[in-house]
Amino acid sequence: MPNIRASLGRGVTVVAGTPAIAIVAVLVVAVEWLGALALGYEGPFARFVSALAVPPLGTSFDATMSTALFGLQGGFLAILGFVALRAIVQALLVAAIVDALRSAPIGPSTFARALRTLPVALAVNMCSVGLLIVTTLVGSVIPTLTLFLQLGGLVGGVYLFSFAPVIAADEGRRLPDAMSRSVRAARLPGAGNLTLAAIYVVASFMVAAIPWPGSELGVNPTVGAWAIVLVANLLHVAMQAALAFRYLSVAHEVQGPAPGRRGAPRSRTRR
Repeated sequence: MPNIRASLGRGVTVVAGTPAIAIVAVLVVAVEWLGALALGYEGPFARFVSALAVPPLGTSFDATMSTALFGLQGGFLAILGFVALRAIVQALLVAAIVDALRSAPIGPSTFARALRTLPVALAVNMCSVGLLIVTTLVGSVIPTLTLFLQLGGLVGGVYLFSFAPVIAADEGRRLPDAMSRSVRAARLPGAGNLTLAAIYVVASFMVAAIPWPGSELGVNPTVGAWAIVLVANLLHVAMQAALAFRYLSVAHEVQGPAPGRRGAPRSRTRR
């Protein structure tokens, strides 16, 4: 598997060298911001640095936004709509990234890839919601470990499930097979997938936590604030491209599930 530096470099190259991917990413962030304003969102604008983050980081953004817009009770239901929207966007971006990595033109075949990727992307985001709920509940019981549980849950989600949409887009595998194959690919010895997931989650947390000019603005973000948010989201898409590049580089080495052992035949009792 390519090393972390080479993977991230290829991810940035794919996004920078494929205008369609970059343009879609920018438009999605802008539309989401306008949609949030239409629903009554009052800021801060800084939250949108994670708008296109890889799940479960992106799913955490959905949970925060649904609560901010609809409160605790309404947000619990609204997050389902946010997750569905994220799955659609992720499926489309992953399909375009796979085409770019395969040197295929982005066109009707890309939308066909996106359609077969959508169920897996939705499942990954729903698993991410479950992971966030579990870590929140456990953190409420053990408050001193809340931050570590949250970070651990996010790292674990990126580590285990981030290959699944790529597998569905490239190989057309169904949901159970794509999810299990993602876990097996993540656990390849010496691949460094856990290290990459940890670096990504910690770096994303730092970007979201560090105050920058215009980060606390509400409905009127500055040009500089927009630049930071858009660059951060393009880097999230580059991370998705890096993960796709890593999987496609070793797809032929990922072992299939071990064949199930047949049960011993029942002996017939003679009367």
